[in-house]
Amino acid sequence: MHLGIARNGTATATRLLTTIEDLAAFVPQRAVPVEDTAVEFGLTRPQARMLRRLHGFGELRADPDLGLTELVAAAARRLLDPARSVPDRSAIRYLIYTHTVGTITPSSLSVPVALAELLGLDRAEPFTLGQQHCANGLSALDVAGELLRADGDREARALVVTGEKRLSSMARLLGRSTTIGEASAACLVGLGGRGDRMLSYADRTVGQADEEKWGSDETAREFMDCYPRVLAEVAGEAVRRAGMTMDDVTMVVPHNVSRQLWHRTMPWLGIDLDRVYLDTVPEFGHCYCSDPFLNLATLRDRGRLVAGGRYLLTSVGLGATHAAVVIDHRGGRRD
Repeated sequence: MHLGIARNGTATATRLLTTIEDLAAFVPQRAVPVEDTAVEFGLTRPQARMLRRLHGFGELRADPDLGLTELVAAAARRLLDPARSVPDRSAIRYLIYTHTVGTITPSSLSVPVALAELLGLDRAEPFTLGQQHCANGLSALDVAGELLRADGDREARALVVTGEKRLSSMARLLGRSTTIGEASAACLVGLGGRGDRMLSYADRTVGQADEEKWGSDETAREFMDCYPRVLAEVAGEAVRRAGMTMDDVTMVVPHNVSRQLWHRTMPWLGIDLDRVYLDTVPEFGHCYCSDPFLNLATLRDRGRLVAGGRYLLTSVGLGATHAAVVIDHRGGRRD
């Protein structure tokens, strides 16, 4: 038996906790200064300089010669390398691909199906989550755990993958406050295993304007006005469901939207900024759904994760969905 935390925050002795058995991330080698890419997507030079000075961006990664499927597969291949502690690929029953932009390929191409074939996941059911935008990655962890629990097979696994190319439409929509880079991530999800335990998940969708109005100044102000408060409330709910207080959080592992926005959010969360991992903001920019996984992998690879530490992962998607996950790091380095 395993003690778990149910969605309503009550303890249960029969619910197996979702575990992140392994994690891998990939970023292209090519680095582009934020000023160059911002001007490319329609910003003026002064606006581009503000992205560096005010929001904390330095450069981003982008490889125009790397296709979408190969970008996403790069992280998954690292995860599935035979040298790692990955079970037989036949144990992977679900391949969940999450992305932010609604339409990323022609209708003739299904990215999750193509990935399953490319990775040799013959027994995996491939599908996409795409309605919560940048919050889809954390939502997929919750979905993966629920699917595995419903199956009742302790040996089954799910593979959650993220990653997408930079699109000019999204860059123009978000470009005044963030800059978009390319990255991918892959999480192997199981139940009751030895990996990092997922103690809780919380989300909230705040109904806003229709998608075609997201670029308006009015909608942008509405989004930014409620952003810090709602994110802090959802993060606080995830912490409460994990049976903790914010003082118990070792580090916030965030999405890389803007240093300035995190400065605004900290008073609502009630923690100091030095407990928010923002080191990769100037290195990689905002990489859609991949941010919290990329940051978690970077913390691990730089020896910054503490065994027994409680880490609060966050993300916010346009529309707007705010999501948060609390994990218990079990220790060990999985490179």
